[in-house]
Amino acid sequence: MKFRPPRVSFLVAVLLLAAAIPVIESKKVFNPTSFVPQNSSSKVISTKLERSSLSDVSSQIKTVRGGAIDSNLVNCLAGSVVCGVIEQAVKKGLMKANISFPSSLGGCIFLFFFLVVADSISPSAANTMYEALAPAAAFLAKWMAPLFVPGLVMLPLSPSVGGGMEILKVIATVAIGFVFTITTSAFSVLTIRKAQGTLITTSSGPSKAVASGLKPKPFNQASWSFFSKGALLSAVATVWASKTNNSFASPIQTLFLSLFTVASYIWSANLPAGFVKIVHPLATSATLVLTVIRAVAAITGKEFFDVLRSYKVGSLDPMKAGAGDILMFLLGAPVVGFAISVYSRRQLLFNNLVVVLTSVLVGSAGSLFATAGFVRLISLGSGAAARLVRLSLLARNVTTALAIALTNMLGGDISIAASVVCLTGILGGTYGQAFMDALGIKDPICRGIGMGCSSQGLGVAAISGEPDAFPFAAIAMVLTAITATTLASIPAVKEALIQTACG
Repeated sequence: MKFRPPRVSFLVAVLLLAAAIPVIESKKVFNPTSFVPQNSSSKVISTKLERSSLSDVSSQIKTVRGGAIDSNLVNCLAGSVVCGVIEQAVKKGLMKANISFPSSLGGCIFLFFFLVVADSISPSAANTMYEALAPAAAFLAKWMAPLFVPGLVMLPLSPSVGGGMEILKVIATVAIGFVFTITTSAFSVLTIRKAQGTLITTSSGPSKAVASGLKPKPFNQASWSFFSKGALLSAVATVWASKTNNSFASPIQTLFLSLFTVASYIWSANLPAGFVKIVHPLATSATLVLTVIRAVAAITGKEFFDVLRSYKVGSLDPMKAGAGDILMFLLGAPVVGFAISVYSRRQLLFNNLVVVLTSVLVGSAGSLFATAGFVRLISLGSGAAARLVRLSLLARNVTTALAIALTNMLGGDISIAASVVCLTGILGGTYGQAFMDALGIKDPICRGIGMGCSSQGLGVAAISGEPDAFPFAAIAMVLTAITATTLASIPAVKEALIQTACG
């Protein structure tokens, strides 16, 4: 009888792997200070987080290598575990209640309202909880990106979209859909703010860092060194285990591909900015992973598609799980962490509730049904695969983590959906600001909401240089994704979407 490590040990091993990361990134795509609640009692938190984000990287490395665990790392890992526990608890509750709803989204909603209620009862207690979870929220947001790679890696196993004409239809859906969403969401906000008399007609300048041309690499050298060295060592172990028919060959290969997936994303994200603007790190990373999978197949004497199927098998059994299974499982905690970013801007949200709700409805319901109608209008897809392809495009402007959940609920293919979401984000992140400039949209709230509703995290990152627009972009991104996924979980709405797209 073969030894099978218990699932708890497997999850602990994953956490220990994360704990071995030598430093917390000194620069983040989502600056930790952007998570700070807008009230006077939060100034201390802001100072702590800012000092942490600006601390000397080399000193952090020395501290960790000397044997003392960095307190920021401990806080981030502890908060990440809390988010993961919340997601799993909500998942069990939903299963017991026989409710079909993404547990990560449910955890996000639960955490947000829990903090809001706690704030109404005891502001100091809520602030303490917020302070404990804010570093983890920034940490999870930073390390969330590599977890999207498996969706693209599995694309070769997806049903064919069709010939060249069908591919052009998909591209047209993405491009026209992006223009539709950014235009309708931005102009809906513009109309309301004009009526309120609060429209701003002069754009805010970029932040000092952007204006001065200072744009640090997304990931530091220590992170690259850890994951690349780990991937190299586990690659050697993978070849050895395969050649000797070791019973642990599968989990060792999973470890190698997990480490390599993260390492490849770090390397891809740190490429020159000019290249990254044209080819997104997700695409580069997925290409590298597929190349390595082909190499593994050649070295071990296996078929390419057999190794690719083992990358994600749909199980968390320690002896069967693939790298994709582990990475996509870890997506739950970052989604729960979205609640922190929304909570931190709750006052801003409540002060502009009408504007935000209008734009979110346009960006979610409007985009879902408009996309469904458009793919049917152009007769996207051919034969039996038409339904699958059409439903896979409906989540095009929803952030990847929830786009996967939404696509699963509708019955689409997550690899196709992930590719479409990635393409939409690249389009928005590259051309979104210039497009709004061409339309003469200068109001920061309109610009932020337009980018957040249409371009997910890539659009939010692109507009981070506009300090007045950035908070609204983050809020719009989160709420659009949450609203779209929530709507799709309602049976009547789900059926209406499927009927609109497929007839």
